[in-house]
Amino acid sequence: MKKSIIILALFAAPAIASETHQDAVLGCLAEVGASTEWNTCLNLMFEPCVGDEVGSEGHVACLIQQKENWRKAKIETELEVLNRLTDAGVAELGNVMLGWPKFVDDKCTAVGEARANISRNAAKLGCEISEHVLITNEFRACLQGNSGEDYCTFKDE
Repeated sequence: MKKSIIILALFAAPAIASETHQDAVLGCLAEVGASTEWNTCLNLMFEPCVGDEVGSEGHVACLIQQKENWRKAKIETELEVLNRLTDAGVAELGNVMLGWPKFVDDKCTAVGEARANISRNAAKLGCEISEHVLITNEFRACLQGNSGEDYCTFKDE
């Protein structure tokens, strides 16, 4: 039942936008520590919004669009993971993800406050984008057999 509710909620999300950019960012993250660094991936992550002054209306609008693109990517990848997990894995991931929105909101609100002198909105959105990217990256790692997380146990096919 729990799995059905999660899957139903995920089907409501629209298709992923800007897949090429997202693949480049996720590819970069897969190489952190080996052939690249976090800051390189971070710069790549926010590249679509570089042309606008930080905190300007255009910059914030770009960040809102990027957050939506990554939210869709997270949902699509999460659905793919859920379809492959054992029932125990689905339950474990469900428990983890129940607290994820509050974790992101609390963390990113604090980041926004800390950077209010530059742009509270831009800082909060940037943090939210980063968190969506990181969880999407974790889901990809799970699908590729590279996750050490307890939830990532696949059913026999």
